Amino acid sequence: MTKDEVMALTGTFEGAKLSRDVRILWLSGPEDHRGGEHDYIRIKELFVPMLKSIPRVTVDEAFQFPTREQFDQADLLIQYLHLPDLTDEQFTMYQKFVNEGGRVVSIHESCIMRPIERAEKLAECIGCSWKGNQTSKWSKFGHDHAVYLKTDHPAFEGLPASVKLNDESYWNLLKRKDVEVIGVIAPAGDDQFEKILKADDVRGDAFWTYRTGKGRVFGTTTGHYTYTFHDPVYRILLFRGMAWALEEDPAPFMPLVFRGITNDNGSVGTTNDMMDYQNRKR
Repeated sequence: MTKDEVMALTGTFEGAKLSRDVRILWLSGPEDHRGGEHDYIRIKELFVPMLKSIPRVTVDEAFQFPTREQFDQADLLIQYLHLPDLTDEQFTMYQKFVNEGGRVVSIHESCIMRPIERAEKLAECIGCSWKGNQTSKWSKFGHDHAVYLKTDHPAFEGLPASVKLNDESYWNLLKRKDVEVIGVIAPAGDDQFEKILKADDVRGDAFWTYRTGKGRVFGTTTGHYTYTFHDPVYRILLFRGMAWALEEDPAPFMPLVFRGITNDNGSVGTTNDMMDYQNRKR
């Protein structure tokens, strides 16, 4: 995309500042696919320095699951990993964090946990979780399927009714009653979100928000491929979600949309499929 095209989506952001100090905790885990997919550590290494560059933001890191002390200090937990089989004590810590005002951004496989009894506990924390292989579905999608956005939701207010990505998503998830689906995937067609949400061929649960107790959660089942995180449109959606979760204006996050993916000709994004990335297990 050209820089002007991206700026039309980010809006102006020069001089924008957060209203308060924000402590972010980035949760990652061991990579579990071939390079270029589920690169949890590499994406952490991409985003943590960017987030640290925002004035008034500090970032801590956790591997597989935070400590109680890390939960106590964090304002926003960003999770991009396949969560381990959490203990009842860990679920209690997680639920306490959200109920008492903690904010969460959950990306892609972070919503998968089995069996269903554990999935229900995860859904209590983040709103949505994998319901089971016989019910929940996954699939890749390309530009033949648009991502339709609920633009009357504050997280996506002012964005186009639909955008194009090339990634993977899940749908038919277990959802808590307070979940609001704000992004779905469907073949190109009607731009009326509520009508698309009820269509037979829609892949729901691409993006959602959830409120429980005093907390806020922004979730997405997208984010499978490493190149997706180099897509300016995807970055906009993620940063808008972070801002919504924190109840902050998204403008201070918008410079990061361009960071490291803008070339000398003013084009923003990547043409590299990144499928030769080497995973670094630990």
